[in-house]
Amino acid sequence: MARIAYTMSRFPKVSETFVADEIAAVEQRGLDVEILPLVHHHDPVTHPTAARLEARARYVRPWSPAALGALAWWLGRHPSRTLRAVWTVLAGTARSPQFLVRTIALLPQAAWFARHCQDTGVTHVHAHFATHATTNAWMIQRLTGIPYSFTAHAHDIYIDTTFLDRKICDSAVAVVISEYGRERMVACAPGCASRIQVLHLGVDLTEATARRERRAARRVERDRATQLLCVARLDATKGHPTLLAAVDRLVRDGRDIELTLIGEGDERSAIEARIAELGLGDRVRLLGARTHEQVFDAMEAADVVVSASVESADGDAEGIPVTLMEAMAIGVPVVATRTAGVPELVTDGESGVLVDQHDAAGLAAAIAGLLDEPDRARRLAEGAARRVAESFDRDRVVDQLVELLVPGLGTGKHARVP
Repeated sequence: MARIAYTMSRFPKVSETFVADEIAAVEQRGLDVEILPLVHHHDPVTHPTAARLEARARYVRPWSPAALGALAWWLGRHPSRTLRAVWTVLAGTARSPQFLVRTIALLPQAAWFARHCQDTGVTHVHAHFATHATTNAWMIQRLTGIPYSFTAHAHDIYIDTTFLDRKICDSAVAVVISEYGRERMVACAPGCASRIQVLHLGVDLTEATARRERRAARRVERDRATQLLCVARLDATKGHPTLLAAVDRLVRDGRDIELTLIGEGDERSAIEARIAELGLGDRVRLLGARTHEQVFDAMEAADVVVSASVESADGDAEGIPVTLMEAMAIGVPVVATRTAGVPELVTDGESGVLVDQHDAAGLAAAIAGLLDEPDRARRLAEGAARRVAESFDRDRVVDQLVELLVPGLGTGKHARVP
């Protein structure tokens, strides 16, 4: 049986349930997967799939005796190889103090993971996010010769690209989730552009289709407030201030609107203050983190799902939001902003409505337009479901990923594994 390893910075993380879902889908194709997180993350809620995988993930602390012992083992057995790898990665990250400190900390971890991969017969390492997890994969490759690949998303390639060129060029393949992201990566490593491939994240269409059918058959309650939903981390790239300003406009125009925010993050206090300042306390609910099932329940009940993402002052931006894909697959009309990879998912007037980022008036008008024109909203929702089925089906995406990780394996959930 082919054995691969997945590495990521934090696991399990509720805002990154797509990683756990992808691992589970890869295992459905018959591969044996080792899970190697750098940090054992704890959230108030955990996706059931992630909880199952968490129980067998391999955790080792950076400066634990086991990690330090593994580094000493590599230095004793393969001193030249180990010192060369350590020097290369430290020199390559020296221009960024934050990267350098984190790299120093992960060196013993990487040594332990490298021994584990070697001892357990891992034949390929795949990392999620291009920063520290991919540095870990790079170190494993330097020490063991086991090839690696990685999936880049958004913030991990938009802000600080320290050592990214080397990680791209030394990889077997560098996957990125959007064409927008690929342009950024090619600019970082133009000589290795052929290694960079776009492979969208995907969603489970089986459950989404069932929910879409149930939603379509449900009788609309005419005596309730219009339900808006935003599922996003509470951080600067998600545009919550713009969304709140849009809701304020709708309420002042006499709309019976309720907005539900699902997600957690550093901007929570600022968002709560803004809600109070606008007098929207009875119109906006902050639910915090929720399980995947609870998110799907909220989407199924929503009238419109909104993504107000923006590019932050430091250059951080959206990738392609998985939650937006899920809403579209369920058949909910969506309004989103033209930022980063979002237009690769939502085509204005065909599968949703796009507005400029930071444009609260435009966002409010787009939401109102969908509410006032139910036939148009229905048409766009149908187009959205088709768009996701055509290009963001998780089964198809994972088949393509597995072929990249284990060439010649074949595709499909029941592909034979050598």
